Amino acid sequence: MKLLFLIKEGFLGFRRARLATLITILTISLSLTLIGLFGLVVYHLSDGFKKTFSRINLEVYVDPTATASQITDLQTQISSMDAVEAVRYISPTEALQSFKSSFGEDMVEVLDGENPLQPSFRVTLKSDYADVEKIQQVKQKIEAISSVDEIVYQEQLVRLVNEYFFAGTVTAIAFGATIFLISAILIFNTIRLTIHSRKSVIEIMRLVGATQSFIKAPFIFEGVLQGLIGSLIACLGLWLISGLLAALFATTFAVPWFYYIFLIITGIFLGLIGSYFSVGKYLRF
Repeated sequence: MKLLFLIKEGFLGFRRARLATLITILTISLSLTLIGLFGLVVYHLSDGFKKTFSRINLEVYVDPTATASQITDLQTQISSMDAVEAVRYISPTEALQSFKSSFGEDMVEVLDGENPLQPSFRVTLKSDYADVEKIQQVKQKIEAISSVDEIVYQEQLVRLVNEYFFAGTVTAIAFGATIFLISAILIFNTIRLTIHSRKSVIEIMRLVGATQSFIKAPFIFEGVLQGLIGSLIACLGLWLISGLLAALFATTFAVPWFYYIFLIITGIFLGLIGSYFSVGKYLRF
């Protein structure tokens, strides 16, 4: 019976301070939408980094004197490594065709019909091996295999991508933490104004002998409910914005399901903490 009374009082608080409650819900929804949108952009940038890295490969050149069976054995050994995602064999003829399509010059004619290009393997590493140190370890393992002549990869590009990704991650974390802190302060102050408008109600309850927990409970429940409603509105807003961005840029801009869960939990948490500390101000702990 007591629980039902507290829940009823929480809902009645919406009617008693409609404008303040509306402002609180809008503040929560706008703040969480901003946080979610920022997180979504960071998520897709990170995904773009992984896709960029997948285009960076090791070019493993085979000893020109290696036999067909040695080349096959080499491919098997490379493919069995944990770090390797895929291995593709490139014959000298295919390498020459690729050179011709890139430079528009028939190198065979220049060299009197000879093809100096070596057979090679294009080795794509897994995304877990995205830094130079790990790539170097894989490179050393492949170099230790017989029939390997030389290994080449875009080391400077990998270093550059990693440096920019690290700098971007640090900047994103700092910026995201700042947005979250500002949003939290804004929400707390808005909830405090809502409770302040009902300061007289708290005083009356204290005068009639209500316990502190009994006074706090309806306000806390109301704060949780405000946070829940605000977070649901933020989820809807994020879904609509992602659809709009996908339509404008003609690309997939999907929102991962765990983003919605994060926004809902964050909204409830902010509403809970904000109402708890705000009402505590008037109970003189």
